[in-house]
Amino acid sequence: MRKILSYIFPFRLNNYSSVINGDLEINLINGRKTLDNATCNFSYGSLQQILYLGLVDIDFPGNVERVLVLGLGGGSIIETIRDTFKSNVYIELVEIDSEMISIATNEFGINRFDNINIIKGDAIDYLENNQEMFDVIIVDIFVVDTIPESFTTQKTINSLLSHLTVHGKVIYNTMRQTMSRELFDQIKNNFLMTGLDVKVLEKVGGSNDLIIANK
Repeated sequence: MRKILSYIFPFRLNNYSSVINGDLEINLINGRKTLDNATCNFSYGSLQQILYLGLVDIDFPGNVERVLVLGLGGGSIIETIRDTFKSNVYIELVEIDSEMISIATNEFGINRFDNINIIKGDAIDYLENNQEMFDVIIVDIFVVDTIPESFTTQKTINSLLSHLTVHGKVIYNTMRQTMSRELFDQIKNNFLMTGLDVKVLEKVGGSNDLIIANK
């Protein structure tokens, strides 16, 4: 009955508190569990659809064999790749927030998926100290609803490029409400400075802009 009623109004199922991301909610909306905070969706709601549209734009899976995801959230990107695209590509995920990893595991059961590796750590450190190469890199780094300044710099964009295979692609997620146009243009120009082909998917889901960069 609760699942049926969730199509009319959401049900709060659980609450969590993260040192990094503050208060988090597990809600039942339209028959599905979602991970949210007071202002935005983290996983299994609008964000899942936004990243899905980014993957469609790059013609995923194509010849992709290895995917790097920076920012786990509740792990909905894994579900999208496995269940929607029917792809068993290797997925490496980096997440600094241990509470997020716990939620993704215990609330959303991401351990049911194989050929994935979750690394608990800082994404900047990972890029600087890891030599692995990937065909697709998805950047979905937010603290609450804001991208950390360290992930907007030319140095970090260069680090992303160093982990791309010959025809690699980046999907870089931003929120319009919490990012100025000046900063967005700066990030886009940082990608252009690396020599990548860059385009923007604007107002995806009405709330986000995706920077798509192709090597």
